[in-house]
This record gives sequence, structure tokens and C-alpha cells, in this order.
Amino acid sequence: MTSAAGIDVKTVNLPDGRSVSYTLTRKPVKNINFRVSENGIVSVSANSRVSVKFIEELIEKRADFFLNAAERLKNRAELFEANLNSVRYLGRDYPVRIIENSREIAVLDESECRVFTKSKDKKYIKSLLENAVLTRFKALCEELDREVRNTLCEKGFPPPPAKITIKDMKSRWGSCSYYKGRISINSRLAAYPKETVLSVFYHEYAHFRCHDHSKAFYDFLLMIYPEYYEHNRTLK
Repeated sequence: MTSAAGIDVKTVNLPDGRSVSYTLTRKPVKNINFRVSENGIVSVSANSRVSVKFIEELIEKRADFFLNAAERLKNRAELFEANLNSVRYLGRDYPVRIIENSREIAVLDESECRVFTKSKDKKYIKSLLENAVLTRFKALCEELDREVRNTLCEKGFPPPPAKITIKDMKSRWGSCSYYKGRISINSRLAAYPKETVLSVFYHEYAHFRCHDHSKAFYDFLLMIYPEYYEHNRTLK
């Protein structure tokens, strides 16, 4: 089976008649990594030495977790698509007030999100809301980036120059291209508490020192940010 994007999608059929679809990417990593997306497909990355049979056995053992996670992601996406009465930012719901006006903009302040528009198109109004949240979130990410970099310098681990990009990612909360000096942050993190977003920043910056998810990586991450598990568990 091949997706529209040309990615090879395989299926593990379970004894009870259910199935789990997955894609496999070979990478020079020590651990086998799994990520569930809203479309229900599990993205797997593993070393070329790991057999497909072993990977599929792991998927079968963890099938309930993957299927439940996919259902939660789907429900969350559907709820977000349908809701124009409020927007969630940093773990808090802000009421939406639509004001008939030709400005065609939405503004998120400390108490509400005001939408100035003459349009009745829900999809268009939703785009205005998303832009309002994204504007606030980009400013926050600039602050958190400075905070993390300053902390790393104070602890004796000055990071290399890094370009921060905010974008919508389906299967990752963040990513680090350490060889290019780039960190990507998922724009959907805007819905989560500030401390959760901060934990993703520390996670990605730790990859400049340890490129995989080995014990050394987590030892370093917890040394520079001991609260990591406390604030990151919301994303699991």
C-alpha cells in the first residue's frame, strides 16, 4: 500500500481483526522510535539492522496504545475544526467574540479573542483565529528560546546558533537538525501550558549535544532541565 505522498504504508493485521498501518524510515539511531499521527498511521524510525519482523511484533504488542492514541488525536482535531466559540492558548480557553467590522483580523488578548470581520464563512473565521494564536505563540517562542539559551550558557553548555521555525507538524512536537543549526517547534503546542512548550525547547536543544535518544541524552536533558518529565508528560 502506498499513500498519496508516495510513502510506503504497511499493515499489521491483529488476531482480533483490527489492523495498524505504519511507515518505516531507516535512520542511524540506537532506539526504535514510534510516532502516531491523526490519520492513524504509526511512523517508525529504526536502524537498518532491526528486522521488519521484529518491528511488526512490537507494533502488535503495543497495538492498543497506538490505536487509542490515534483515536484521541482524531477526536481532538475534529473538536478543534468544529469549535468557533473559543480558542485554546497555553492550556486556557479564551472566548471568541465576533465583531462586524471590515478590519478582517483577530486579536487575542488576556481575556478573549476578538474577531473583526464581515464574513460569515466559518473556515475563513477559523483562519483568522489561527493567525491570532500563532502571532502570540511566535512571540512566546522567541522568549522561551532566549530563556533556554541563557540557561544553557549559565550551566556551562553554550549552544550553537540556532534558527527557530514554528510550523504545523503531524507527528512531532519538535525536531532538531543539529547539523544545519535548525529547531522546528510544532505550532499546535500553542494549546498547551507554557511549561510544556518549554520542555520541548530543552528537548530539542539537548540534541545539539546528544543526537539520539540514548541514556546519555536523557541524563543531559534532566541535568539542564530537571522538571522535564513533569511538564512533558502531557504530550505522551
